[in-house]
Amino acid sequence: MKLFIKKSIDLRSALKPPHMKFFAPPKTIITMAFLIVQFVTYAESLYEIRFTDKQNTQYKGLLVYSNDSKSYMRINYAVNNQAYIVEINYKMIYGVNSYGVKYCMLQNTSKPVFISTNPFALRYYPDYFFWFLNNLTGKYEDLHTSDDSTLLPMNNRKVDLFAPLTPSLVTENFLRQFFFTSEVKYSDMKKICGLTPPIILKPLPRLLTTNLHLIIVANTYDGKIGKSCETDRSNLVNEFRQTANVLGIGFKNYIVEGDNFTKANVLSTLNSVFPGNNDVVIFIYRGHGFRWSDQIDRWPRLALFNKVRPSPDNSNSIALKEVKDILDGKGARLNIVLGDCCNDPQGVSYVTSNNFFQAQVSAATDVSKLRSLFINTKGSIISTAARPGEVSFAAYDGGYFTTSFISSLSYETSFTAHGATRWDNIFSNTVKMAWDRSMQGCEPQKCISQNGISQISVSTVY
Repeated sequence: MKLFIKKSIDLRSALKPPHMKFFAPPKTIITMAFLIVQFVTYAESLYEIRFTDKQNTQYKGLLVYSNDSKSYMRINYAVNNQAYIVEINYKMIYGVNSYGVKYCMLQNTSKPVFISTNPFALRYYPDYFFWFLNNLTGKYEDLHTSDDSTLLPMNNRKVDLFAPLTPSLVTENFLRQFFFTSEVKYSDMKKICGLTPPIILKPLPRLLTTNLHLIIVANTYDGKIGKSCETDRSNLVNEFRQTANVLGIGFKNYIVEGDNFTKANVLSTLNSVFPGNNDVVIFIYRGHGFRWSDQIDRWPRLALFNKVRPSPDNSNSIALKEVKDILDGKGARLNIVLGDCCNDPQGVSYVTSNNFFQAQVSAATDVSKLRSLFINTKGSIISTAARPGEVSFAAYDGGYFTTSFISSLSYETSFTAHGATRWDNIFSNTVKMAWDRSMQGCEPQKCISQNGISQISVSTVY
């Protein structure tokens, strides 16, 4: 953009719309008679970005990052004391430049939209933001930007500021640089940052006896995917322990890994779970999977062994569907069975060295949506990372399917997700996100795609 500007202007003073009102949120009254939303589990991450173009035009951006597939940025700038604000939707893509350096880039998925009035019909060319991988830290650092769609290196500019924002420290004055107070997104941001009084949910007596049972079977000793499985195990325990805490229900976890990674121990663990009729049971497998050449069942078998072959009598493997059937017979209100593994005769996961952008500071989730998913639904879900004949992908920071599931669950329960909160949304997004990652950094004709499958049978019961 070829514009001249001296500084960014606060929309409160520059635009002065009649509907802008300023107020301090009332103090929160805490009472034991109600469940008050605690900001413990996380969804969006917020970042402030400041950058200039070749004409020294200054821009201030607020990036609301949900996951690789969903993010948007509000950009504030001014021309001749007239403030403008633009919104652009982005997705994260990954690649390698001509020097062999890996990068990730926010690529626009929509044209820039002027949120403010645009009396002079100015055009805004979408900005691209990209980070280069630091091989020493394994993280994407050194943020640059460009408005050149051809991404010629000569047009790259290092940003002036890229800073994660702690939501609890964000003020209304800061948000009003990017939003009008009448916008739904402004209301969303106030909730994300705790500027809106916490939602008080009615107490549910049945929660006093409800438990979330988390069963994780992880092949942490495997030479290829062990570290990835270990990372996922830690992330999953953390995710669902926080979920249970926020919901005010009990949490029990059962881990089969390391020396205990055998079929006998898996069956013993399944037999040791005694859920109540209002409980939630989640089973997640992270390891190798396979299928017999004459197998009709579309779900994979779990390879519960190391350095040996699958036994024809199935003594060292179990079908994912068999796990579901065992758990469904225990009478819990909601059962979820996930398999992050291959589903082909070879059963060798595709291990990649790809790194992905790691969000640093996260915002709060909407606990009423968590309650909708985990407390107000009944039924059974089974989902796996790959269709028959496909492999699954494992990266150092976790399996594509597992990390996509956690991210999709976080987005569906975020304040920015509107519409009904549904398990089928979570799993369709999980499959799509894992597929997107499997298609990154490869030539289209040579890509090995990962297409998960799901069977969701749930209904609302309360």
